[in-house]
Amino acid sequence: MTDPAKLASWQDAQDVEQLTPGPVGRGTRFREVHKVMGRARTELTEVVTFDPGRQFAIRVLDGPPVDGRWDFEAIDEGTRLMFTPTVRLPRGLRPLQPVVAFGTALVFAGFHRRLKRALEAR
Repeated sequence: MTDPAKLASWQDAQDVEQLTPGPVGRGTRFREVHKVMGRARTELTEVVTFDPGRQFAIRVLDGPPVDGRWDFEAIDEGTRLMFTPTVRLPRGLRPLQPVVAFGTALVFAGFHRRLKRALEAR
């Protein structure tokens, strides 16, 4: 899930470029190009938490004002993945934060189903 080369296998990413050298970890930055409603959208993201097997979090530095945190929990059947979006809207739009967070969670639920299928197909 944290391998940028595999992002397109479970998200709508068309291209991902790691901008910082070395292995993925806290502070790693990426330029991601996503296809949204038929149009390309470029985002700059940064890894803010990297604790393999436990937690992974990103902050969107340039792009939609929604950050994400993934928590991993070992269970008998494998691993439970929990996603928490954090919406950062300007003051005047903050009443919309729950709606944006819900919409983001729905979109990522679909991405996570794709991720599960990709992992199970290996």
